[in-house]
Amino acid sequence: LSLLNYAGLEIVGKASLVVCVIAMSPFVLMTILGAPRVVPSRWLQMPEETSQDEDGSMNNTSLFDDDFQTSPGPLPLFQFAGILWRPFMNNLFWNLNSFDNAASFAGETTDVKKTYPRGIFIGLIMTVIFYVVPLMVAVGATDYTQSDWVDGHLGAVAVDIGGPWLGAWTIFAAGISNLALFEAELSADAFQLMGMAERGYLPKIFQKRSRYGTPTTGIIVGTVVIILFGCADFGQLLELLNANYAVSLLMEYAAFIKLRLFRKELERPYRIPLPDWAAVLITIPPCLATIAIILISNWYVYIFTSAAIIFGILLFKVGEIAKRKGWFVYEIKARGYAMPPMDDSRETMFDPSSSAVANHEGEWEYGGENRIS
Repeated sequence: LSLLNYAGLEIVGKASLVVCVIAMSPFVLMTILGAPRVVPSRWLQMPEETSQDEDGSMNNTSLFDDDFQTSPGPLPLFQFAGILWRPFMNNLFWNLNSFDNAASFAGETTDVKKTYPRGIFIGLIMTVIFYVVPLMVAVGATDYTQSDWVDGHLGAVAVDIGGPWLGAWTIFAAGISNLALFEAELSADAFQLMGMAERGYLPKIFQKRSRYGTPTTGIIVGTVVIILFGCADFGQLLELLNANYAVSLLMEYAAFIKLRLFRKELERPYRIPLPDWAAVLITIPPCLATIAIILISNWYVYIFTSAAIIFGILLFKVGEIAKRKGWFVYEIKARGYAMPPMDDSRETMFDPSSSAVANHEGEWEYGGENRIS
């Protein structure tokens, strides 16, 4: 699978389109076949309460076979309307995130000003439709209880609606979609590492491209990390990675606000067509939801996230020392819409239409790169 990434981004893109058609088709058929059998009143049924605590309050923790998802944290495990909100919000967050990963491919896009926003918009609409509509049909056309809805249960629902052939197709679609998810995630991570190297944050070795134009070192590192994390339990991995991703999202929102308000002169491949106050306002709901994901986590997640942040700071400090000591070769390349540093005393201005680079003294360096040893 990693070799497919190595062979080129175009191959990964075309393979993802094929997988998309194969993975979505059984849900389209399930929706068509199940729609006449939908009983709308089933959509309004409240989750059943499975157990009762000593104080008389209801508790649905028995629905989970993994104590990690119900282990204590700084905030009590919140339950309302028969729903345990920590596992629910973490699963919702996991299934609806990573839209920002598409930015890793911006430099490989022919017309990023049109292609990127169009792709994000279409992807968001398709994601919502293909989650909500099949689930509404699955819930409305069957009479399963809450405890029946475990991992892989949509396969059983597909059998009830369309027969064994549709159930087998649904399970196969779920498996092959995970392969596409692996390919997309590995590509995004590899290109992100390469982009960091081209900005001078990682050694030059991460800029290395294969003969197909793909980031060789990033693919190798990403594959190793994915294999290591693949040994963990998925339920535990979901919460651990969600919290770390939530922290990175908050930094992205903060960067967006600062660049929007204080770096208006920067050339941008795309600018949200809203006034500044509205652009800041639309970040408040996702920021609050992202903070909530962190706050409701258990103590294990807090420890893991804190350790990850400390490790990241240490890596950054080690990188600074490596630059000064000359342990590795760093090279800054001006590519596309590169952003100058926030420190104006060291500002380097990039012209996206030229390979020339202007430094803060007004002198021009040609070749589109600046070496740091």
